[in-house]
Amino acid sequence: MTYYLLHAGQPSARRLLKRVPILKPYVSSSNIGSGDVVIRYGGSPEADPHQGTVFNPQNAIQRTASRGAMARFLRRIGVRVWTKDRGQSEDARLLRQYRIPMFDLTPLTCFRCDGNQVWINQRIQRVQDSFREVPLDDDRVTVRAVRLASRVLHALGLDHGMVSIGMAQQGVLYVLDVTASPVLHGRMLDLYARAVEDFMAREDRVAETGTSAFLLGADMELMLRNPVGKMVLASNYFGRKGRVGCDDRSLQFDGQRLPLMELRPEPDASPLGLMANLRDTMMEATRKIDRAQVEWRAGSMPFKRYCTGGHIHFSSVPFSSRFVKVLDNYLGLPLMMVEDPRTARLRRPRYGFLGDVRHKDYGGFEYRTPGSFIVSPDITVAAFCLAYVVAVHHRELPIVDLYDERLQFAFFNGGHEILKPIVERNFEALSGLTAYERYKNYIDPLFEMIRQGQTWDESVDIRTLWGIPLHGQRKSSVRRVQRRAARARA
Repeated sequence: MTYYLLHAGQPSARRLLKRVPILKPYVSSSNIGSGDVVIRYGGSPEADPHQGTVFNPQNAIQRTASRGAMARFLRRIGVRVWTKDRGQSEDARLLRQYRIPMFDLTPLTCFRCDGNQVWINQRIQRVQDSFREVPLDDDRVTVRAVRLASRVLHALGLDHGMVSIGMAQQGVLYVLDVTASPVLHGRMLDLYARAVEDFMAREDRVAETGTSAFLLGADMELMLRNPVGKMVLASNYFGRKGRVGCDDRSLQFDGQRLPLMELRPEPDASPLGLMANLRDTMMEATRKIDRAQVEWRAGSMPFKRYCTGGHIHFSSVPFSSRFVKVLDNYLGLPLMMVEDPRTARLRRPRYGFLGDVRHKDYGGFEYRTPGSFIVSPDITVAAFCLAYVVAVHHRELPIVDLYDERLQFAFFNGGHEILKPIVERNFEALSGLTAYERYKNYIDPLFEMIRQGQTWDESVDIRTLWGIPLHGQRKSSVRRVQRRAARARA
């Protein structure tokens, strides 16, 4: 495996090549093998090679070429971008700025400056001397800024670069600029060089040893509904902690009334093991909810303004930008295709955007793009099995550029017809993989739903589909509820 740097002669690129001798200057696509990696630094007229892995593909860099066009695109997917006229208002001035360099979709550090004036007539490519380095978790606003930087970089299809963010009054964050070629000298050169070296060492190690054992986990968000259609608070039955608990979101931000129930099954090395653990967790939950008439609702948005998600956790799988792109293509996209488009459009783009990931304290990360796919056991087991196949084979699977504006807007707006050919192409890429063959009987029904244009039903009590006993209700009543659910599915 050889690593190449493709650049346009920038001094920063030359300094990086000198600092990392194992990184080779890119000469021609004819030199690139299927296992090689090409890292683009900034714009270059040279086309992407047809083989190997490309960091910062050419079309992603082109999305940053015009700040105006980039700003319009980001606003359409729900990201605030600072404008020139906004800065002229005294009550809208920025109180803080961040410069967040990233490599392999991982923040390298965070530079912060308080009370700095914004000049957006020129592109932001360097970290000025007035900025100081702060921890990534320095305060809540900094944590939010780092997450926003990751979202924006990924939405543009980039793997590395620097995101500049400003904080206005009341902690509102705005994107100021994104560059795929930050100026590298001093501390920035040190950070980039170390990131490139760590990336190469990790990839070489995986190429030599293969995929090691890993764990799959999940947390599934649900909401409770009474017989007259009103919301029932999950905090009436559960605390925040435990295998069955409450999400932190509260009514009117009071921190007390918590509407979302969260199922947190034990992780497992097998997707079918995780499925069994989820069922056990559901049984635990139904024993604590002592009213059979309190329905469990899932999907994208069981109640207005309250979104629910299905988050899949990966432990002992090295995080990478490529892994997240493969998850978008082979997990997030097919699950989006079976969401109810009416509520899915309302959920996005604030929740469940492409590449919605969050790093966890145990060292792994969770993929948060899908809605709460616990709506059906068939869809749930397909999602777990797909997650497993993707984790095993993500270095082999080809990636479609879902970050193209047309495709990304289709993802947010439920453009199924536009995205169906990509889903079918991705299905063909999965077929024949070793891990896929083991679980194809669980995965294929999901793709058949997509071909038939079917979407999940968010109007049913999911316990009836899972065969979960309704605590406190007689068996005859349970059978009647299950028969009604069966008729609804037919």
